[in-house]
Amino acid sequence: MIIIFASIVSLVLALLHVVVYKVIVSIFTLSLSWKVAIGVCLAVLGLSFITASVLTFYFDNGFTHVFYTISASWLGYVTYLFLFSCLYALVVLIIRTIGVNQFSIESSSTLFGIICLISAIVMGTYGLVHARVIYIKNITTSLMLSRDLSQSSYVSKFPAIWHDRKAVWVSDIHLGAVHGQSFAKEIVSKINEINPDIVFIGGDLFDGVTVNENEVVKPFADLHPVLGTYFITGNHEEFRDDGPYLQAVKNVGMRVLNDEMVVVDGMQIIGVDDRDSTNPVKFQSILAGLNIDKGEPSILLKHQPSGLDIAAKAGISLQISGHTHRAQIWPLNIFPHLIFKGYEYGLNKYDDMQVYTSSGVGTWGPPMRVGSDSEIVVLEFK
Repeated sequence: MIIIFASIVSLVLALLHVVVYKVIVSIFTLSLSWKVAIGVCLAVLGLSFITASVLTFYFDNGFTHVFYTISASWLGYVTYLFLFSCLYALVVLIIRTIGVNQFSIESSSTLFGIICLISAIVMGTYGLVHARVIYIKNITTSLMLSRDLSQSSYVSKFPAIWHDRKAVWVSDIHLGAVHGQSFAKEIVSKINEINPDIVFIGGDLFDGVTVNENEVVKPFADLHPVLGTYFITGNHEEFRDDGPYLQAVKNVGMRVLNDEMVVVDGMQIIGVDDRDSTNPVKFQSILAGLNIDKGEPSILLKHQPSGLDIAAKAGISLQISGHTHRAQIWPLNIFPHLIFKGYEYGLNKYDDMQVYTSSGVGTWGPPMRVGSDSEIVVLEFK
């Protein structure tokens, strides 16, 4: 499976780089030596991300961190170079189809091509800077309304003690080659400034690469919400044996919810393992076995915003998820929108259940965000 995935990624990257190369050599009048040099440079860059990904899976050192960060950043830049190259090729094709003076075509296409290349670089650089800005997203949610089947109406089932309480949901931190202990410290500092009553860590805390998991999560020991900190796994914890990750999480005082439920002051809090919850049959079985009281409010911590029909039927009041990153880079956000059917970001409704999907606070692949924010979510209950 890994070989197949790597092969597909390699083919896609090769296509991107070939298109970018052809556009560059069509924009500028270059000698053969320059064409060869650009081709070799793009070939090396095209292979760098796969190479860096393999290295970081087995090694954790300064070289692999720098190499991976550079190659991942280039992945973002080449994405925009490809998109603007396609735009350039389309415009030139239209101009030539219309039939304009040949000299005007060449001069105008060269200028437009340069503008496209500069625009791609500007977009990528903006993405790098924007991804490092962490936003606090405030959401007010009402879990007091539960359906009274006997009266076909809604009645209050909300514990009074939860009124005006605040929960923090933070997902997709991706501690690894790009984001390290300093990033974890920044996140913990911002959470402590919020001073929430309870904290939920929604999976992909780790990137899945080789890392000193105990050291990188040490800052989370400084979280002290009165109602505790709860953790669920994401798909990146499952890239390898998740045992060391889970032990590191427990060592800093987090409670791992592995397909289980706890009741905190009348609020049912359910956490599911990512691998289990992406299997519809297993997910349904897990929720059925937890004896969830449909007449009382409940919060489901689930890494991916999928299986909404199963969660709603089980009587979940609020599902909070992450995973999608909102694609990180516009306009690629169309893909998670299609995959998760409109539940890839924000607060939405599914039948009687509320669903909030976060864009996450860290990044995977290109450490860029364009049209997507790095966010810590504050849920205030009313």
